[in-house]
Amino acid sequence: MSIRARVRTITTVTAALLLAGSTAAAAATVTSTVTSAGTATSPQAEIDTYLRDHPGGVQVSDNALAYRGGEVVVVFPDPGERFAPEGLGDNVRTTSLAAAVAEDVEAAASSVAGCPNGTFDHWYCFYTDSNFGGRRLQFLNTCADYASNWGFNNMTSSWVNTNPRSRIVAWDYRGGNALWVEGYGVSYDGWVGSGANDRMSYWTRTNC
Repeated sequence: MSIRARVRTITTVTAALLLAGSTAAAAATVTSTVTSAGTATSPQAEIDTYLRDHPGGVQVSDNALAYRGGEVVVVFPDPGERFAPEGLGDNVRTTSLAAAVAEDVEAAASSVAGCPNGTFDHWYCFYTDSNFGGRRLQFLNTCADYASNWGFNNMTSSWVNTNPRSRIVAWDYRGGNALWVEGYGVSYDGWVGSGANDRMSYWTRTNC
C-alpha cells in the first residue's frame, strides 16, 4: 500500500477518534525539548529554522519533517548526536500523515544507514556528513531535483540507494559534470571523496 493510500485509510480512523473527543492523547504527545538546565534535547530549533526556509513540510516526529505527502522525509540528529535516528526518531505524531510515513518506514524489510529498503518502497538518501552522519534526506519517487530546494546544496558527503530499478546520478550543477553514480539496488558510499564532497547541487534518477 502506498503512503498516499495509507494516509487516506488512517485519516478515516483518526477522524472517528477525534469525534470521540480524544484530545488528551494528543496533548500527551507534546514533550519538552529543553531540560531544566536549559540544554536542548531535540532539534526543534533547527527544525523551526528549516521549516521557515523550506515551507510546506509537516513535522511528523521530534526529529523528522515530511513533504510531498510523505514521499520526501528529512530526519535531523538530536543535539550532540552525529547520526540521525533510525525511522522517524522520537515522539511520532498522531496525524494521519505521520502514521502513514511511520508505517511505511517501519514496514521496510531493512534499512541501510537508516535509509529504508522496503518490499515495495525503495528509498534513496543523502547525508550531510561522511559515514552517513548529519541530516538524512530521504526520497521515494523524486525523479530529479535541486539540493537547494531541500537545504543541502553543496553539503552531501555520503549516500545510500536501495532502488533496484533506478540509478541516481549526482551533478555539480544541472548540465554540468557527474560527480558520482549510485548503482541499482542496495548501493552506498560513506565518503564521496574529496573531489566530490560538498559539491552536489542537482541529481537525476534513471527509469523514472
